[in-house]
Amino acid sequence: MFNPQAAAAGAAAARAQFRLPERFALYLASNKPHKNLVRLVEAWTRVIDGAAAPSPTLVIAGHQDPRFPEAQDRAKALGIGERVRFIGDVPGAAMPGLYGACDLFVYPSLYEGFGLTPLEAMACGAPVACSNTSSLPEVVGDAALLFDPRDPGAIAAACLRVLGEPDLAAELRASGVAHAATFTWDECARRTVAVYRALGNRRGTPPPLSS
Repeated sequence: MFNPQAAAAGAAAARAQFRLPERFALYLASNKPHKNLVRLVEAWTRVIDGAAAPSPTLVIAGHQDPRFPEAQDRAKALGIGERVRFIGDVPGAAMPGLYGACDLFVYPSLYEGFGLTPLEAMACGAPVACSNTSSLPEVVGDAALLFDPRDPGAIAAACLRVLGEPDLAAELRASGVAHAATFTWDECARRTVAVYRALGNRRGTPPPLSS
């Protein structure tokens, strides 16, 4: 499902379904406070000012919990409502096309237990810029551009680099696809078994797991 072929096949349909502009950056996840969307919106004012015309739109997709309207309110207060679009929930079948259509996938979360969404974007060939906090640097490795999520200036600078440097964007697309391909359920199972065996060996009683 999440691969460059599915993304390419679904990109045109995603553009039509969500009425997407020619150039856009994508965020896809919830709007819970730790996702840090207010700072992302604040950073986007700098992206709009610094990017070559036509200035890109920020598309924020995913479930919008009505308890947390701060990002939408901030976009309105800054007067950039036309350049920050909230499209709400996205059907699973449309996600690869949405990833494939974007010029940049940006993920400013303050903390994650793992961070699956950036990997999905990478697997679909989107260039990724994300936070340098919690589990995310380990998950994305060298295949994403990292930034300090507490600094709107740093978020904007990373976004502007990807949007303004085609060679960098192409490099991130290629390295992202290759990196995401190393994350498989077989590899997850292998590493989980290895952890159990290591714990058992430390206790002197290796668990009875078959190879």
